[in-house]
Amino acid sequence: MAKYTIRKNRIKAGCVTGFTYDDQARLELIQTADSHGVFLRGIDGSRPDAEWGRLFFNVKCSEDRAYSIYLLAVNHKVREIGGVAVDLDVLLTKPDIPVDSKKYVLQKLGAVRYYGRSDILLYELKGQYLYIAIMAAGEGELVISDLTVDSVGDNFMATYPEVYRDRNSFFHRYISIFSSIYNDFEQDIDRLPQLLNPDECPKELLIVYGSWLGIDLEGGSLDEDMMRAFVREAYNLNRLKGTKRAIERVLEIILGRRAVVVEHNLLRSWIREEKIEVPEGFKPRGIYDVTVMVPGKLTEELRHRIVYMLNQFKPIRTRINIVQMDETPVTDSRTYLDINTRLPEEHAAELDSGLSLDGTVVLK
Repeated sequence: MAKYTIRKNRIKAGCVTGFTYDDQARLELIQTADSHGVFLRGIDGSRPDAEWGRLFFNVKCSEDRAYSIYLLAVNHKVREIGGVAVDLDVLLTKPDIPVDSKKYVLQKLGAVRYYGRSDILLYELKGQYLYIAIMAAGEGELVISDLTVDSVGDNFMATYPEVYRDRNSFFHRYISIFSSIYNDFEQDIDRLPQLLNPDECPKELLIVYGSWLGIDLEGGSLDEDMMRAFVREAYNLNRLKGTKRAIERVLEIILGRRAVVVEHNLLRSWIREEKIEVPEGFKPRGIYDVTVMVPGKLTEELRHRIVYMLNQFKPIRTRINIVQMDETPVTDSRTYLDINTRLPEEHAAELDSGLSLDGTVVLK
């Protein structure tokens, strides 16, 4: 049985209006767009009068949103429309042609319309090329994913005597119910490696996988990339739990860059041995205190993420102090710039005949 999975490249080769799509070929409707339509190039069934079996996908649709699926099977891509020979692949994928005009063309060519369905038997369609169009109206969200076309649609008809094999008969459609269940189970089994991969699994599973590995990701308001990183590195982080390196790696995942971690117990010994002075605002504290010096300013949400995750990996009884380091230098009235000092900011300048340059000016 041939199975055609609609991936990102096939969607990219089509025409998408009023929708966005990601690397997983997940189509999400843009609610502020004026029109909404997805038109795909013809799927090649490899032979004339090819028979098509089933189209199915996952959908999340609000009550006030309506969507329709238009399906057309033809043996030749070039069709005569209004006395002009037109290639359907070119016509349907042109972004400058309105959605309603493409819809009119599909209707004139005899496309079959299915309203609000996500599992469709295609037994009445026959043709080498199958065209799929999705259009939406109304208000609310619409998300479509895992678009798949089966060329046969059932697994059991060939096991029955010839007298029962009438295509699109009541018996054929009835048996297809059980065949669809079987195919769905088979698809779920094929997806198991993907579901267990922290780089590809749905976002909702990351919280579950984190709990299996001893990391609570539910209350940290972490974004998806952070959660995937924590699940991916869970083994190593748990092995380092309670160490300075674990704290550094947690900060690096959340901040996207390294932060400075100062252990006050070691700082006290270092000051005593090296006999150095420490700024007034950074005096050594207790032996259980650790100061994290973060480059840049922290939002309240980012600070919550840091504290929430560090509490899971810091040593017992450790107190975490966060210091925000502003990367922008500030000068006051006591600042003196020597003759060789240069400010790093670049400014546009215009030279004319009345301007002279001395030895301290550098042109870039």
